[in-house]
Amino acid sequence: MTNSPQQTGFWAKLKSFFTGHSSRSAAFEPTEKEGVWYWKNPDSGNTLVGLTKFAYQDIGNITFVDYPTAEDSIETDDDLVELEGDKAVENLKAPVSGHIVKLNQDLIDNPEKISEQSDRDNWLMEITEN
Repeated sequence: MTNSPQQTGFWAKLKSFFTGHSSRSAAFEPTEKEGVWYWKNPDSGNTLVGLTKFAYQDIGNITFVDYPTAEDSIETDDDLVELEGDKAVENLKAPVSGHIVKLNQDLIDNPEKISEQSDRDNWLMEITEN
């Protein structure tokens, strides 16, 4: 009998619950909302927020990103980040409420990398939810 990915995820979560340890290779299954994805990291408890592939296709090659300041507090549906691309300028909304604890400095310095990395690596910011 083989385990489906869903069953494997269930057993990993169950084991994590009883041992208090999560696997470093936790399943990356983000939720999407209006152009952003968000995923609660089981290791840190913080939520990573990134740009969906669909939003990237609408905006085009990203030339500028206007980030909020680290340590800002945000509420769900507040303006989170402004992205300028060769096709459009887009204001993305916050998918969760909380406190911004970290920005992805690599993407701040090199916004064109957003299209080059996997979703899990192209996170824009990390938020501690309220």
